[in-house]
Amino acid sequence: MDRRGFLSFVAAGWLVHTAAPARPPLDGRIVGAAHGAGHLLRGGAPEGVARGPAERADVVIVGGGVSGLSAAWRLAGAGLDLRVLELEPRPGGTSAWGDDGVVPYPWGAHYLAAPNVEARATLRLLEQMGVVTGWDAAGRPTFDPRRLCHAPGERLFYRGAWHSGLAPVDALSPEEQGELDRFHALEAELTELTGNDGRAAFQIPLDRSSRDPALLELDRMSMAAWLDREGYHTPFLRWYVRYAMLDDFGGAPEEISAWAGLHYFAGRKARAPALAGSHYLVWPEGNGRLVRELIERAAPRVSLGALATSVRPLPGGRVEVGYLDVARGEARRVEARAAILAAPAFVVRRLFAGGASRALPERVASAWLVANLHVERPVDPDHAWDSVLYEAEGLGYVDARHQLTDLAAGTAQRSSLSTPMQRTVLTYYRAFGGPDVAAARAALLGAPWEALADGVLRDLAPAHPHLRDDVARMDVMVWGHAMPRPRPGFLGPRPFEPRCSLDERVAWAHVDQPGMALFEEAQACGVRAAEAIAGAVGIAIGESWL
Repeated sequence: MDRRGFLSFVAAGWLVHTAAPARPPLDGRIVGAAHGAGHLLRGGAPEGVARGPAERADVVIVGGGVSGLSAAWRLAGAGLDLRVLELEPRPGGTSAWGDDGVVPYPWGAHYLAAPNVEARATLRLLEQMGVVTGWDAAGRPTFDPRRLCHAPGERLFYRGAWHSGLAPVDALSPEEQGELDRFHALEAELTELTGNDGRAAFQIPLDRSSRDPALLELDRMSMAAWLDREGYHTPFLRWYVRYAMLDDFGGAPEEISAWAGLHYFAGRKARAPALAGSHYLVWPEGNGRLVRELIERAAPRVSLGALATSVRPLPGGRVEVGYLDVARGEARRVEARAAILAAPAFVVRRLFAGGASRALPERVASAWLVANLHVERPVDPDHAWDSVLYEAEGLGYVDARHQLTDLAAGTAQRSSLSTPMQRTVLTYYRAFGGPDVAAARAALLGAPWEALADGVLRDLAPAHPHLRDDVARMDVMVWGHAMPRPRPGFLGPRPFEPRCSLDERVAWAHVDQPGMALFEEAQACGVRAAEAIAGAVGIAIGESWL
């Protein structure tokens, strides 16, 4: 953590207890995640012997995030008893959501960029949801316009004023604008670039990307080193790239592979005319809407507050998964025909002692803070979806009320739309992208709510000096291991060959495989694992969904 970041956490919390004379002190709490329970695995499986007969299931899925739920979704319809063990008090992982406000709101990922045609599993889900409404003559999906982000979308607070979009073109110097134009031209060129094998240089899913050695060489340097090499030096361009790296990867450019950094700008290929106004699919609860759809369509038995402690094959072609019921402190076990471990690599190595787990990639996980501010009225009349502050510590905030067209599905209460105060929830994000992730994680986990809330208010104060007077409650989520950070070398010696099968009846599904925490990647990992164990549970799945 840098000095400014450290100071924000040792603040006395003065702001959270200060408001207009007629207003009460700010309410709020730290709501998760379940770090204390998860850290029980540090010294090996917690002690305790499961009493009584083992529970039964056809497939046990450890982890109720996007990968685990996508695995259940892939196996749905086969008549299997699917059991999901999730440590947190809510499903979804970093795509979780809350609904205790006037409108649902995200606790993590808050949008899905329009997927490439190669992201077959994601497009299948969106088609089932009615978000994909058809296909044009070029074979590209068409989207329900109500799900595309409405205007105004993004805005930037730059040198004392708000500007539309993330580039204040009317406020940049000629040198800054020229460098930004040069970068955008390169971005367009890289988006269309193919390698010597005929594949797109950068693609989603990642395993569809080119194996051209000249392109893979980019993974040997950092994004910051690449910017230096290419002559990008103006402060705004460097900030712009830094914001992008923190936003998608939770790391500063010095910490991110240049291949991964350029993939951020060139990996998305959706360019249909209907997307001219927006490339983002958004809901008030963010990607929590996608999680809800996966749960409803897969209908697994989900056990929350369940800490998986061990996974081992049994004689006779079965698998035993031990877990701890955290609330009751009871050790339990489930016997199944197969298991899918939808957990980070470092967790899987502790759960499954097989030799295959030792070959899983080593990943560094970025720490994040997410705060939800329940405000009594809009903070300003522009009502943009995503608001970013130039050179702030955090990545800005999104407004849950911005996307309120899906009333029939219940994402917003009709009665709340007519309230004169127009209450809403603002979701603030901050990634801790420095090299010492352990120190950042420790500072976050050790900080009291007052210090965390105070840091959020101070970070937003340049644009909203009176925000404290409009906030009724601020809850904070600390994600100690939010996402894998694609550092230089993350592609490994055999790029784009994800390891999935750990045993005939045990498969791994997590974004640690590709090394990027994109929704399409998480879903592909889950689908791939489900298809890998299908034979072990005796079902025919037909054509792959990938």
